Parts: sequence; structure tokens; C-alpha cells
Amino acid sequence: MAQSVARGTPSRIVAISPDDGSPIDLRNPACAAVLSWLVPGLGQLYQGRTTKGGLFMGSLLFLLVCGMWLGGGRVVYASWRPGETRLAFLAQAGIGSVAVPALLQSLRLEGAAREPLLASDWFAPPLRPGQLVSPRYAARVLRVEPDIDADDFFARPPFRQFTGDQLSTWNARLGRGFEYGTLYTVFAGLLNMLVVFDAWAGPYHEKTSRTAEPPAAERPPTA
Repeated sequence: MAQSVARGTPSRIVAISPDDGSPIDLRNPACAAVLSWLVPGLGQLYQGRTTKGGLFMGSLLFLLVCGMWLGGGRVVYASWRPGETRLAFLAQAGIGSVAVPALLQSLRLEGAAREPLLASDWFAPPLRPGQLVSPRYAARVLRVEPDIDADDFFARPPFRQFTGDQLSTWNARLGRGFEYGTLYTVFAGLLNMLVVFDAWAGPYHEKTSRTAEPPAAERPPTA
């Protein structure tokens, strides 16, 4: 239960460990939550909860990397195009380190430049039939996609118009790996929302309080 603090007195938010009743200094919960959203467990490390932070970081990043590997690095992307809405991204966005570049790449590809940042296909959505892209990005796609050739691009100066279906080529080449990779990354994003909540509120316990900041020598150890 929250406790009042004298005006002008530095304060901290302390949670009580449900394991041994020891105090846990949550420092700045909002900052910790943002850090854990960006990288799983980073907020817990910021709070000094190294064991839990390391466990979250190792397990969820392993799950995310496995999903990316199974999906050939193609399964995390953002798309709101009619008939091609990537609903899985709503769950994948639980990890900010992949959500932010995916959003940026999608906006860039649909923007005036018609190419992702640095013309890189990393986290970029698949090209749809009839989509216009820059010549530089068309050349990039031709280099990295073995199932797409020059005949799949039609000259529409100053752009190139794609006439194939890149998502279909991904599914044909990767098979079930694309589905499994999507599933792994969705699980990683959803589980990380629990990690973000833990960084914000601490471990569940009925006694979470705001107390005056003690001298450094008297501060309790963190867990």
C-alpha cells in the first residue's frame, strides 16, 4: 500500500519480494518498463535484479532469434495493406528492438522514397503485386531473392513496378519454417509484455510502497 512522503523528500518505489520478503528498489518504474520493452530483461538489470533480468533476456532473446532463424529473417514485419494486414506484428511488437525497425521500414517503403532505410530488406514487408519501388531497392531484392528475377520488375520511371508476389516466394521457399518462425516471435513478444509489467510493478505482492530515500549506506540490497 502506498505511503505518503514529505514534500521535497526524495522518494523511491519499493516492492516486497514474495520469496523472502526482502525489499526490491524499482528505481524509476517507467524507465525500467521502457527498457524491458526495448530489450527483454534490460529494465530488471537497470533495477539491479540481475538474476531475473538475465533469465528474461536469455530466454526471450533465444526464442526471438530462433524464430527469426526458422523464418529466414523474414517473419517480423509491419503491414496494414488491405488483404495483407500482418496481425502477428501486434504481438511481435511486444519487443521494441524489432518493432521499431519494422515500423520504420514499412513507412519508408510506402513513402516517397519507395525504399526501406539504406535500401535494406531487413524487417521490410514483402512486395505486393504492382508495388512501386526504387531502382536501388529493386536491385537489392534481385541480389538476395533467388526466386525473383529481373522479369518480375517493370520499368516505371523513376521507379520499378514489381509484378510478382514476394510473400508467396517466402512461403514456398521456407515452408513451415515461416509459420513456426512467426509463432516463436509472437510468443516472444507476448511473453515480454509480462516482463514489461514486472519491470513496472515489481513481483506481485500486496505490499508495494513509496518510501523516503534512505542514505546510501542504509539502502537495502536489491534482488
